[in-house]
Amino acid sequence: MNVTVLLENSTPSSRLVAKHGLSLFLEAAGTRLLFDLGPDANFIANARALGVNVVSADAAIISHGHDDHGGGLRAYLDMTRGVRDEASVYVHAHAFDRHVSGTAEQHRDISLDQTLADEERIVNVEGTWALGQGLLLFSTMERPHPQPEGNGRLLEERDGEFVPDAFAHEQSLLVTEGDRHILVSGCSHAGILNIMDTAEQLAGAPLDAVVGGFHTTSPSAGDVESEQAVRDLACELAARRARYYTCHCTGLETFSLLRDELGDRIQYLHTGSVVAV
Repeated sequence: MNVTVLLENSTPSSRLVAKHGLSLFLEAAGTRLLFDLGPDANFIANARALGVNVVSADAAIISHGHDDHGGGLRAYLDMTRGVRDEASVYVHAHAFDRHVSGTAEQHRDISLDQTLADEERIVNVEGTWALGQGLLLFSTMERPHPQPEGNGRLLEERDGEFVPDAFAHEQSLLVTEGDRHILVSGCSHAGILNIMDTAEQLAGAPLDAVVGGFHTTSPSAGDVESEQAVRDLACELAARRARYYTCHCTGLETFSLLRDELGDRIQYLHTGSVVAV
């Protein structure tokens, strides 16, 4: 699988825009996919600079209902309208619910644009959903491992009240190419170890690679997981055979702690990074 990072929090290139968010262009199992669309249209501008044809994507996936992963949805629909109308956008059935960051009394809205929820190309997903060609979307509800501490500032609206977000609206992608199994996750709010467990159950085999953010950092709130929690996570990840390609909400500070344990088995992906996984 080839991964091109169209947008992430950082970049070493002056030609590209870095913003808090995520957008990946995946070439996997004979299919081109957009995985997340960043906070705005900048993923499209970066794609042009990188020579990536966004319109060629066979489908788009939004990993969960936060605007740093789906804020570019309108821009994507507009640029492909009448040109690539057969390219569906797969979102969880609850992705367009209202989500906020902060407290019930004082918060910032981080929802997807709810006016787009009824667009014809939107496909609502629940449970597992086969995209064909060895691609499977799934949610993670069994969570015996710890979930990110940063989840504590994230709320969803239920029955007119803001309550802790259960992240039922989060989905991940399992890619199977031959005998290799690769997990792609957005923010891993369900906990990356829990998501890996679910992916391995679905694959019936250990994962060979994991791509995505681990939510050990919340830049908007200035929160970072405790050093001990990150080192514990690193030990758990090291006990598995996968290689890790992380970015976005992992953060560079906690990445350095993870690399202490994982060495060259973990790599940080910036805006503009291109890797064969």
